[in-house]
Amino acid sequence: MMISDVLSRAFVLREATRIHEVLKGSRTTGRRSGGANAELADPEITESLRHSIVKEMSTTRKMGGDTKRRAATNSEEKEAPYISSDPIISIVQSALELYLQDPDTVDTVEVDTTNPSVTDRRAAQKRSGRRVFEQFSVTDIGWVSSVVAIGIRKFKDKRPFNPNPAQDLQIGDNCRVIIVGDWGSGIPRAQKVAMEMRKHVVDAKNQGIECHVVHLGDVYYSGFEFEYRERFLPYWPVLPTEADAVRSWCLNGNHDMYSGGHAYFDYLLADPRFARQERSSFFRLANKHWQILGLDTAWDDDGLKDPQDAWVRDKVASNTQKTMIMSHHQLFSAREQSPDVGRVMRAKLKGVLELNKIDAAIWGHEHRCVTYEPHDHIRYGRLIGHGGVPVWTDTDSLAAPGVFQSNKSMGGGVNERFAYMGFAVLNFKGVEIEAAYYDEDGGLDLREVLK
Repeated sequence: MMISDVLSRAFVLREATRIHEVLKGSRTTGRRSGGANAELADPEITESLRHSIVKEMSTTRKMGGDTKRRAATNSEEKEAPYISSDPIISIVQSALELYLQDPDTVDTVEVDTTNPSVTDRRAAQKRSGRRVFEQFSVTDIGWVSSVVAIGIRKFKDKRPFNPNPAQDLQIGDNCRVIIVGDWGSGIPRAQKVAMEMRKHVVDAKNQGIECHVVHLGDVYYSGFEFEYRERFLPYWPVLPTEADAVRSWCLNGNHDMYSGGHAYFDYLLADPRFARQERSSFFRLANKHWQILGLDTAWDDDGLKDPQDAWVRDKVASNTQKTMIMSHHQLFSAREQSPDVGRVMRAKLKGVLELNKIDAAIWGHEHRCVTYEPHDHIRYGRLIGHGGVPVWTDTDSLAAPGVFQSNKSMGGGVNERFAYMGFAVLNFKGVEIEAAYYDEDGGLDLREVLK
């Protein structure tokens, strides 16, 4: 699970700068001992890291609504947990986590109970201001630098897109679909979300109800294999022994692609629980009344890689059911007032949208739970991106077209409250869908009917 040090913006950018120095030194001197291999530390990789550091340092940080929150009892400003949206910096975070988790690493990890709203692990033996690597040999920073260089190489040489959708799957007219987004952090609260989801899986099995569980994408920080192995699969609410009885599905998210998408396609989707997806990032589930089209908006970041737009048009034209699309990225937002939000997806699906052929759209990416009024030809727009990332509670009023946002909070001082995490359960009952939105403690936030 995540280590608190690697959720510190100052720590990550400081270590990223040091890693850049190592890579630059390897490139200019050809030094291999204690540094990244010269063939990995090429000018393009080194420059990519430098550019990301400069960009991140010059960008006003905004996470979960506010850049910083001021404690009510003192003047210390505290930042929200840092999960970068920059691919290269995310790779640095992955490399630092991998180093700190390595059993052969001199820096060890210990339990930290000071901030349970975020995570329960930190680098051990920390002294004020001490850099992780400074009292050890250059091999440590060199090893991490090599991982960063390899990660950047993977990001730039991403895994080829699978243009073939998974074979259509007929689902029951009465079935259950459990949805969680941005869940792959592995922190204790994300594990709680999974345990609550698990209760609904077990309930469906006990009632003989067909059940599917969908992840809307994003395993942090960069979609490396070790992150799926340690943060995702052990806590997924469907057991390995249930692979045939309960179907699992996972969309592609931008963080899944930060290391090139290799582990998403070839490791996660190779797990027997996701076998029905056939290592494809788009799929169709359908019954008599509804069809669900799962889309990949991350292989082309915030886009819609061909031939998905033609595939959607065909599925809408050749079927009479109501259509629900699921994606990682949003079609529109009450939080990001920019014409660029969902621009590519809206343009590629313009025809079916303008004909009012998309009845519902469910997405993640923003780490909130929001329902929308009918907007941009979508009757039911729903954001379910609050599965596993700790963010401040949103104290601002919800802008149109937003209707409902879960504002439950926990921990910290008056002005340092963390938003609750959660998930959604859709019970398909003929033409109607009974939708319920739950928090990480199993509390009900909202219940509604889609029809």
